[in-house]
Amino acid sequence: MKKQFTLITSLIFCLSLLSTSLFAQIENASYSATGRAGVGTTMSTDYQALGVNPANIAIRYSDNKNFTVGLLEATGNVFLQGVSTHDVQQYIQQGTNSDSLNSFQRIQGAQKFSGKAFAANVDVMPIGFAYVNDKIGAFAFNVKTSLRYYMDFNLNFTQFAFSSATATNLFPQLITGNNDTVANDPNQYQNYYNTKGGIKAGYNKNGLSLGSILNNSSYKLSITTEYTLGYGKKVINVDEQHSLYLGGAVKYVQGYGYVDISAKDGRISGVAAYMPSLTQLDSLLKIKSGGGTSNYKPVGQGIGFDAGATLELFHNFRIGASIVNIGSITYSDNVYDVSDSVFTTVTYNSDFLGGFDKIVKWKKRGSVTVPLATQFRFGASASLLDKRIQVGIDIVQPLNKAAGNYKTTVWAIGGDFFVLKWLRLSTGASIGGNIASVSQGYNTRLAIPFGIGFVLGEEGGFEFGIATRDVSTYFLGQTSPLYSAAIGVARMRF
Repeated sequence: MKKQFTLITSLIFCLSLLSTSLFAQIENASYSATGRAGVGTTMSTDYQALGVNPANIAIRYSDNKNFTVGLLEATGNVFLQGVSTHDVQQYIQQGTNSDSLNSFQRIQGAQKFSGKAFAANVDVMPIGFAYVNDKIGAFAFNVKTSLRYYMDFNLNFTQFAFSSATATNLFPQLITGNNDTVANDPNQYQNYYNTKGGIKAGYNKNGLSLGSILNNSSYKLSITTEYTLGYGKKVINVDEQHSLYLGGAVKYVQGYGYVDISAKDGRISGVAAYMPSLTQLDSLLKIKSGGGTSNYKPVGQGIGFDAGATLELFHNFRIGASIVNIGSITYSDNVYDVSDSVFTTVTYNSDFLGGFDKIVKWKKRGSVTVPLATQFRFGASASLLDKRIQVGIDIVQPLNKAAGNYKTTVWAIGGDFFVLKWLRLSTGASIGGNIASVSQGYNTRLAIPFGIGFVLGEEGGFEFGIATRDVSTYFLGQTSPLYSAAIGVARMRF
């Protein structure tokens, strides 16, 4: 029963989407915030404040520079909850590169990955700029493409994904090539191939439904491009020491892919909408859409709003709060509803998710309107030693369950440290979000970020850097690995 096992195609699915189109990150596309655990409610400024706290657009980095321009900033991470790097290598990489996974190893793999959330996030900002004027206020604009991917499947579905119609927990019997009904016993598989014409299908005389297989599982995806314009202003200034900044932003959102599927109490519900060029998604979900009006045209559009405030005390202490992503997006092209189905027999297929296309049912619909991933942010920060040290804390609370939002509250602490005039190191710690879920019975995952920034020229005229959301994964290979990278090619002030 040798075959090439392709579970890895699902785990790197979010990355493969980048070649065709392109649960949330609190730092958005900001490489500098990534290095300090995403802390930005009071620390991110200029165009990097868009999507975080628009009040900070008006906070100057330098008294003598009014313009800031950023080129190509990007962040990305992939997280596997509750498994180790060794598990990934053994059951995913090994299964992809060879035929060495036997039926028992597939059962073990299904058990390893059952109930283990997988999350991936990518943000790419090709350009952003900001202008500060003490009289009229500050303006900022950026363009950002984001991918949010999250899935959490139960044992029934992971065993089906690994073993197809031979999943022992779903199909107590098998139908062989000569149409005999036999016990689903992995010890007898070779005998079935030798004497009964192989395995033809899995059989459950009591019947199964897709909702029962996916019970308590979820699958979410969001691919969008945002065009955001923000305004901020210092509205109160007391004794040149205490200031209040207010700001707001409006964003036009284009949707290229959206999936929100879940099952509860044995019933499945969900919707999918995506541009036809996302052939990987079409293949994974088994929709067979047949295309739409245009392969590369957005299938959804909407409007969103952000609002925020920051209070600065004694020039060195800040307290801020914001609400971001207020609004919705309407998908009107290539939209499908998933519906339940009941079956007793599934044809055996050795491919990943083999036979899934026989049990999932999709129905085309006109349109669907879904909320943006609305969040409330609160933060505080302090500048020390003439701004050579800046430290802060952030709390990010998801306000809905929209695809692309966090599963749990994010708690973060982090800072920037200028060890030299031109060299900035960043670090911190964060818990929560999509990299921890105490409600699902997992220990909280602590992420330790690290960033390096090079700030050159007079008053920080040119800046670039790299960062990761969790440096410990690369050295400790611990359970629940978080692979992450961020880069900023150029940030110019003049």
